Amino acid sequence: MNATMTDDLDLRVKRLKESLGGRVSVPAHHYQRPNIVRHADLVGDSYRLAVAASRSEASYIILCGVRFMAESAAILARPDQRVLSPDLAAGCPMADMIDLAGASMALASLKAAGVADPAPVVYMNSNADVKALAGSLGGSVCTSSNASAVVRHYLDRGRPVFFAPDRNLAMNTAKRLGLDSGAVFLVGKDGSIRGQGDPSRGLLFAWDGFCHVHRRFTLDQVRAARQKHPGARLIVHPECDPELVDLSDDSGSTEGMQNAIRDGGPGRAWIVGTESNFVLRLASEYPDRTVEPLALSYCPDMSLITRETLICSLESIVAFESGSGPLVHELRIEGQLRDQAASALRAMVDIVEGRS
Repeated sequence: MNATMTDDLDLRVKRLKESLGGRVSVPAHHYQRPNIVRHADLVGDSYRLAVAASRSEASYIILCGVRFMAESAAILARPDQRVLSPDLAAGCPMADMIDLAGASMALASLKAAGVADPAPVVYMNSNADVKALAGSLGGSVCTSSNASAVVRHYLDRGRPVFFAPDRNLAMNTAKRLGLDSGAVFLVGKDGSIRGQGDPSRGLLFAWDGFCHVHRRFTLDQVRAARQKHPGARLIVHPECDPELVDLSDDSGSTEGMQNAIRDGGPGRAWIVGTESNFVLRLASEYPDRTVEPLALSYCPDMSLITRETLICSLESIVAFESGSGPLVHELRIEGQLRDQAASALRAMVDIVEGRS
């Protein structure tokens, strides 16, 4: 795409947003490409986007991220708000690794093994039906930034936790909380429970799912990066393998990584193990320090959101308001599904903000 075409697309997005004024909000996830981020009203991780969506005054929210993020916005939005995803095909392979039937089967297996009253804690990277199941059973959603707080909340109340769908985040959370390895188990897609101890005495049961983006990082890449950049600080996402997290200097959510690099000051060197669009954007935002990806690893689903699809969403709002066309790319979650999923999302916010 030549420079003239690029400038034209940026100008069209800008003019459409200006024509809609405060009636439209465009939040974007950190993993979006730079040409989407530059048009965002808010850039953040999944927790920040969920909370912002619930508090937005805009009539239309165009969520530039993957489907579960737009679903969360639709669940928390006011009845008079409309939520759009510029490409409804932008999914999350990890979220698709567990569905309502799989989660229900896993909980039944735990109860059959003598696990009393397991609390479902489902990662934000899950679909609405799985969030709704958690809400219906007094469980919660969590994100990578608050997983430890949410899991601890239930353990402190005597409820063992079924954590889905990311096994790595679960295992890294267990280590952070200091849980004994004999109290941590994996739950397979066939309902099998694998671990060292007695499941009836278990505290954390992790569904055996994973993130393709973070699974690509290897211990050899860590060793090579250490050799290339001696003295650099290695920070990785907790969706990475626990062995890799153990070799890092720190782990954290995208928001946590951004804050660490921002607060680290000029002259520092960072190696960052997460989605590469985000890492390369950090490098451009902080040219007075070294920021390099541990290895290049992109999320193809995030990249389905383009300026062209964003323009299509914006133009459909203009047409819809004038009565000359339908609202495209809209995502609606309604009825009991919405109510129960909202309960799980609000439980997360209440736990994190100290209201529960």
